[in-house]
This record gives sequence, C-alpha cells and structure tokens, in this order.
Amino acid sequence: MIFKLNIFLLSIFILTSSFSLSDSKAIEEYKYSVERFPTMVESLQHGEHFTIQIKSIGCFHNERQTITIINNEGILTAQFNNKRKLLSPSDITELINFELQLRDLQLGGCTTVDTYVLTNNYESFKFSDSTCSWSGYKKLMTMF
Repeated sequence: MIFKLNIFLLSIFILTSSFSLSDSKAIEEYKYSVERFPTMVESLQHGEHFTIQIKSIGCFHNERQTITIINNEGILTAQFNNKRKLLSPSDITELINFELQLRDLQLGGCTTVDTYVLTNNYESFKFSDSTCSWSGYKKLMTMF
C-alpha cells in the first residue's frame, strides 16, 4: 500500500515539475505554420472593409463593440465608435496575430465569454473565448 502511494506521489511530482516558466514563454512566442489561411486584414482588397464585432458577457457586464477595418487605396484605417485611426505596420501585425490566436483558442471554463464575429463581403467567422486568460479584446482596444 505504501509502495503504491509513493508511486502515486512520484508520478504527481513528475507531472507537475515537467511544466516550467519556459513553457509559458513558448506559448507566447508561438509561431504559426506557413500553410495557414490568410487573415481578414491580409485578404483586404482596395475599397473593401471587414468588421470585428465583440460581445463580452460576464457576471457583472454585457458589452458590445464593433471595429471596422477599411482599405482605401492601400491605406488601412480602423474605426471604433467615433474614432478613426491610420494603422501602422505594427497595428497590422497585431491584427494578424489577434486573428491567428483567435482561430487557435482552446475551450475554457470561465464565466466571462467574449464572442468575436469577423465579417467581410465573402465570409463570416464566429469564435468564443471563455478562457479568461487570452484578453484579445483588451489587445484590440489598445490600438485606440
């Protein structure tokens, strides 16, 4: 009996010690394969736009926001509420990373659920984040 308990404790120790801080950094520095589909911002042609609708529902809040990304002769702008912003190359990179991370989200168990609907003239994608750890919504809002 004691032998089985020691084996059990040893296996728990091995499992928990195999995760380190370097593993969490590897997740942050996740590189996407070159064989991925283009994101909405990468597919945006002259005169086109796409929207990111965000609905966040939790125990004490219910928010809805919409961001519109517009391509006007190769110049990308973002519109949120009454604000309009010319997108820098780093903003565009953030939008690409946002969508790639959104498409790669895993299931969560949090009471707050952020739902994202990305829509252009050709397609619409709906994703939900209930991880309470990704914070894609906050990342988008830092552009404004």
